[in-house]
Amino acid sequence: MTDPGNFPAAAAPMRKLESPGLVPRIVVFDLSVASNSPAGSCVLAEVNGLQGQYPVTVFSDRFDGADSGSKDWVRVPLPQRPIFIRYWLFQVLAPLRYLVWRLSNAKPTIIQTTQGQFLWADLAYAHFCHRAYLKGQWKQSTVTGLRRVLRRINHGYNAFMERLAFRRVRKIVVPSLGLQRELTREYPEVAGKIVVISNPVDLERYARPIDFDRAHKRAELGYDNSHVVFVFVALGDFARKGLGLILPALAGLTAERLGRARLLVVGGGAGEIEQYRRQAESLGVLDKIRFVGLQKDVRPYLWAADVLAFPSAYEIFSLAILQAAAAGLPPIVSQGLYGAEEFVEHQVNGWVVTRDEEGVRTALSDAISHVERLPDMSTAAQSSVQQYSQAAFVAKWNGLYSGMMGGAGHA
Repeated sequence: MTDPGNFPAAAAPMRKLESPGLVPRIVVFDLSVASNSPAGSCVLAEVNGLQGQYPVTVFSDRFDGADSGSKDWVRVPLPQRPIFIRYWLFQVLAPLRYLVWRLSNAKPTIIQTTQGQFLWADLAYAHFCHRAYLKGQWKQSTVTGLRRVLRRINHGYNAFMERLAFRRVRKIVVPSLGLQRELTREYPEVAGKIVVISNPVDLERYARPIDFDRAHKRAELGYDNSHVVFVFVALGDFARKGLGLILPALAGLTAERLGRARLLVVGGGAGEIEQYRRQAESLGVLDKIRFVGLQKDVRPYLWAADVLAFPSAYEIFSLAILQAAAAGLPPIVSQGLYGAEEFVEHQVNGWVVTRDEEGVRTALSDAISHVERLPDMSTAAQSSVQQYSQAAFVAKWNGLYSGMMGGAGHA
């Protein structure tokens, strides 16, 4: 999603050190250390936080923490599509760029990679387990045609690369206890290497401002005070994230409740939007739904809504859920969803439902029938994500690197 507002904002460019060989240096490999990338935005928050302690050099196609002339960024230019070629080229070109960089720079103390994007790293920052996904949730995916073929190739290739990288690194950082369990199950030999550092959310940035004109924004979207607005936010992959369950669940509401329900869909490409627009039309609920596509800033849409609907099949620790909760939206999430399982309490600060039409419909109906509870649930949702502040995130990374600095990095 070309949506800087949906992820932690980039901090100021990193400071330059005149004598980089005199202090420990960290090198980070990630395709896109950018605010519009789910994993890359977390790497960006980490790098911006670490810069006060260590010099960091980033190898990536895009880096929002530096200008194009920054010495702390070594660009690895890549095509945007297809995704498989983008991943493959990075794993070919990044080592070459690193070897050239080493000709004029001291050996880094620690090398970090996201997933298996660089095989000679000391630390892997994992945001997925492709091997587990292919064994489980992939089999229930409703994606079809060429898109399915390309995604299968991408997951298969990344499953192979992550296995190689995870076996070699000293530490593996994961955002959730769920992913820790999953990696331990799929790769038992790496169990002792895993460290959990939960994803961060910019609490102040996502909290609704006192001066935000919510009534005006809702009117602009076609909503009034009688409506209960459910918002669904995703970069794409609507099938995995549950939009295909929300639509029939909405259609199955009683006439009175359906009359009050509205669904706001933020994100997605033109093809996916059209696919789900047709599904909504066939179900007779298209007039209850508004697709607004990709947005540069999703916050006004969160602030205008009442509840996040996000019954995803697989997440590691969804930033969309954290950001929505920080904005005061109690989320509807599926049972056992990694990350969400750690803080969402059923009918306290959100809803935890079975991942089927009936489960989602029950939560939608409950929110509409008991709208008077939403303010308290909103407050509880905001309170529950205070533990995921960016300051806490950076402190944990600093502690991890301080502990690792006793060992030498790879050449």
